[in-house]
Amino acid sequence: MLTNALLYSDYSVNYSFGSLLMQQAEFRYDVNGLRAYALLLVVFYHFNLPLFHAGFIGVDIFFVISGYFMTKIIVDQLYVNNFKIKNFFYARFIRIVPPLLLVTITFYCVSFLLLNPEDFQYYCKYVIKSLTFTSNISLLKEADDYFAANSAKNVLLHTWSLSVEWQFYLLYPFLFILLNKVVKHPRGLITILSLLLLSSFLFSVYQSTINRAYDFYMLTTRAWEMLAGGLVYLFESSRTSQQSRPPILLKLFGIALVLLSLITINDKVLWPGYLAILVVIGSSLIIYSANNSLRIFNHPVIYNIGLASYSIYLWHWPIHFLANYYFPHPTTINNIGFSALSIIIGYLSYKFIERKVISWAKGKGQLFSFSFFLCTVLIFIGVADHTRKNSGFPWRGGENYLSLINKIKMPSPEDGWCFYSIASHHEFTVGLPGVQCKVGNTIHPRKKGLLFGDSYAGQYIPFWQSVGENNFMQLQAITTNWCNPSTGNDFSGPHSSRAYQQCLFNRHYLLDHISDYDFIVLAGSWTQDFDNPQSIEGLRDLITKIQQKNVPLIIMDEPYQFEENVGALYKQNLWRHRYFDIQPYTSVKMDNTLRATSQILDQLIANPANTLHLRRSDLFSPTHYAVDDIPYSLDGGHISVLGSLAAERYFIAHGGSEKLQHFLKQ
Repeated sequence: MLTNALLYSDYSVNYSFGSLLMQQAEFRYDVNGLRAYALLLVVFYHFNLPLFHAGFIGVDIFFVISGYFMTKIIVDQLYVNNFKIKNFFYARFIRIVPPLLLVTITFYCVSFLLLNPEDFQYYCKYVIKSLTFTSNISLLKEADDYFAANSAKNVLLHTWSLSVEWQFYLLYPFLFILLNKVVKHPRGLITILSLLLLSSFLFSVYQSTINRAYDFYMLTTRAWEMLAGGLVYLFESSRTSQQSRPPILLKLFGIALVLLSLITINDKVLWPGYLAILVVIGSSLIIYSANNSLRIFNHPVIYNIGLASYSIYLWHWPIHFLANYYFPHPTTINNIGFSALSIIIGYLSYKFIERKVISWAKGKGQLFSFSFFLCTVLIFIGVADHTRKNSGFPWRGGENYLSLINKIKMPSPEDGWCFYSIASHHEFTVGLPGVQCKVGNTIHPRKKGLLFGDSYAGQYIPFWQSVGENNFMQLQAITTNWCNPSTGNDFSGPHSSRAYQQCLFNRHYLLDHISDYDFIVLAGSWTQDFDNPQSIEGLRDLITKIQQKNVPLIIMDEPYQFEENVGALYKQNLWRHRYFDIQPYTSVKMDNTLRATSQILDQLIANPANTLHLRRSDLFSPTHYAVDDIPYSLDGGHISVLGSLAAERYFIAHGGSEKLQHFLKQ
């Protein structure tokens, strides 16, 4: 077993239980203050305040603090043979769940009144994920999803860190229970935790180079930060009453490391890769060098923010969401005001609601309070799931709203369009079913063509359905997620996705059947694809092979691109009966990038006489509106079904049919 000697005595010296109790009795104002500063870093970062471009490091500091206290709780109780797993989990549950439940229920009511059905449905999805502590896993999946909602529009985005911590809590005590039985030497515990920390850290560094989303969201790449806090407590508890505390210079050095991280790191770095070690070491040194005399940590304001840090953290992001919902272009003064508001609301919630609720719960006993809150959680999850399954109650918007929204979506099998989105349709199989889509005039076509590419080709299926019908052309649409036109193995999505296997099948099919078509249409996410030299060479090779077969080739530009999800912004304005002005979201820089991409396409065309390059100016109005104030764009990149059909009308109205007929010599 882990005996008293293992846990607190003799890491080569004697350690008295009395001195331990005195050490425990002293409130750690410095750790509480560190928690306050970590919270402020996160809040100021999210509200985009100057000088806090690396404020996300506050989450890493939270993880170190969490590991420190969880280890302290477990080890202290094991020391007196009083550790009970049910008490541990109850304490975590009653501290975390009631405040989270309060916030999610509050914003369910707010969302019902303010959010459009799509945003409300998405909110309810994350109510379920947050209350089951799996939101980090869902966010990881969405990072690999072309059509996932913008994470910045997720009211409960910040709950990913709670999910990581809860997953840590589920495993950590069992690790100590196991070690309690097998470790026979005091240093063995530190050695094992150190090896686990090193493994997690190295895995994080590795994942930061191949899958940044996994590295950011998952426990396996975050555990080392919490284990660092655990090791801090083990080293701290090994000090005897005779040994002096670490010098204050050690704490100041830790503060310097955190400040250095804040100054030098930004959100463009691979995080939490190897650079996170600066934050973790800095936080660990601050905690290890116990010193309650520093005013920067025990000031009353910092003290109270530290106590309420969890509540403030829960409230600040939904307030940020609503602020941006109504003020999409806030000034710095606006953001300062909203930051202060979130801190005040979070503190008031902590003081007047959450403390009293938790006190009431503890007064009712474990069984009753746990059952009460668990039943409330389950009932609310049921309400959220019902809302989600009913698409956020679109009846709230009326018939006009519904008629428009049903067209502002990606062409999908559910709506009769045959884009083979195998990444999001688990019932789809890899192989021939992915190449059997035919659109346009499928009864008496004069020309048979092929539309090939990724979702940026799939978005044009409604366009070619209408163009084909009017010009007696049939097109076989071979389109799937991330499958840019190429002859190689390059792929912009995760290779673990079935879309990769389908993409390889699609490319082989195309190369084997080039001569079967009267013309071939290529479309893709060129701006993203051309970041990869292999994609450029693969496209060059494909164009060469098509032209060697003397098959007419049509290359389509990608639509105008936006840094914001203008489709979602339009829906928000429609919901609030406001005109949508798209001009603030246009970008000269983005237009220049698209222009450069089109020039690369021109350079890749070896035989211009047998190639038609359909440019943005051929397909889309320069106003960027498809109809009235409705944008072509669905998500800032793709166009919607409505946008695709509007592009066809614009194309025909500006001589598109004549251009096609002349090119194909009909």
